[in-house]
Amino acid sequence: MEVESGLYKEMDIHRTSCINNSKISPNVYHNTKLLLTLYNKVLWRINQSLDVVREDCLYSTQKHLDELISSLVDVDLYLSKTRFESRLQSIEESRSIINLIDKALIMLKSHPDNGERYYSLLYKAYISPYKYSEEEMLEYLCVSRSTYFREKKRAIRLLGTILWGFLIPKLAKELKQVYVLEY
Repeated sequence: MEVESGLYKEMDIHRTSCINNSKISPNVYHNTKLLLTLYNKVLWRINQSLDVVREDCLYSTQKHLDELISSLVDVDLYLSKTRFESRLQSIEESRSIINLIDKALIMLKSHPDNGERYYSLLYKAYISPYKYSEEEMLEYLCVSRSTYFREKKRAIRLLGTILWGFLIPKLAKELKQVYVLEY
């Protein structure tokens, strides 16, 4: 419990410094950029993991995943329940991260200072299944190369502030409340 309270305190300090101070930790930028870079890979992994679970279910039980989920009691008979639950939990955790990034992107889009432009820039650079080249991005934004990278960095920082300074601390607070209610 002490570790958790320290984590929440650290996240709260980080949120306050992100919101109240124009200086943003370099880790926020790099962590956000890393999340954006991994976005499509995580989606691919989620889909692949679901396919594997579907195939395992069909092979082991001769039932489709949907049928099996509706009757989880059958899992004990055919699959290791722990393995099955672990896979589904891993998929759900990955999906939660994707949903959090999506929510942050929507908030970014509605930001009054270039929100829509930043959203489009990040969407085309990281989220879109079609990967736009640097030249296509420069043409789309009608800017020089240096301006493009400057705006991209600002967009990532703003998304990072939304994600790490607002959404994640809010989620941590909600999880803490659930934890307290459970115990």
